Amino acid sequence: MQPVAAPLDLATLYPGSVSKPSQPDVVVMLCRDCCCGTTKKHPRTDHEEQQLALEAAAADNPAVELRIVDCLDECDRSNVAVIRRPSAARKDRDTWLGGLLIPSATEALADWVRDGAQGLPPRIEAHVFRHLPPRKKR
Repeated sequence: MQPVAAPLDLATLYPGSVSKPSQPDVVVMLCRDCCCGTTKKHPRTDHEEQQLALEAAAADNPAVELRIVDCLDECDRSNVAVIRRPSAARKDRDTWLGGLLIPSATEALADWVRDGAQGLPPRIEAHVFRHLPPRKKR
């Protein structure tokens, strides 16, 4: 009888290569385009620091992925982020956040990501808005 080989542990074979799940539990999409992330529209907001804080928080939580995206078409509510839960029911999948312009808003979002990205604390709920997709032209 042949001995049974132990299953391969890719993290041992290739350290650093297996760091995040193939589909994260939460994706935070941070808008960076025409309005969000620009000093032209929001000169008092440190957009670079905001992105760096969220990148660091996501790096600390393997279940969360941060994606920097182009315009999300909510320019009136900039700076905008979308919290997407890929495995949630369609109606609960996306949570839209707007007005992320002050350090305390960035800090609240980064803390939430770092602390497990479960539920929404009141400091973040204050930024939630209902996104209405544009109507399709017929």
